[in-house]
Amino acid sequence: MLPLNFPNFHWCCLVVKVETKRIFFYDPVNQAPFKNAAKEVATSLKLSGLSDYNVIPMNNPLQFDGHSCGVFVCWMFIGQVIPGRHLKVNIETLTKRRFELFYYLLTGQLLPLQTPQDDEDEEKMPAPSAEHERSDDEDIPPTQGQQ
Repeated sequence: MLPLNFPNFHWCCLVVKVETKRIFFYDPVNQAPFKNAAKEVATSLKLSGLSDYNVIPMNNPLQFDGHSCGVFVCWMFIGQVIPGRHLKVNIETLTKRRFELFYYLLTGQLLPLQTPQDDEDEEKMPAPSAEHERSDDEDIPPTQGQQ
């Protein structure tokens, strides 16, 4: 595993799989400048002794914002190294994945896996009913509404 940092701006990574003789490179934003630089590093590894290895791009998951590349790269590493840890990283799961990384860095342990059903069973606030009509002073605290 090799993290690649572009002047404190963006993270990419390489994963070398010895057993399959492959060098994977991953850029969470899948943009040409970063992707090409990662591919060049992978190709350099190939030329410096890993000549029978194949260089393979990985394009998923894609980062959807401008500041989460580190989370995506960390989870790519975890997914490649720890069996069964290929977890979704997307807009819905990003906060949870950040917390899981924080917990791992703090304790050295990954949280137990949850099934998708576990996430669906979480208590959710009910949506407001369509029958409820809002009065003009509903948002005003009672002491101000009575004045």
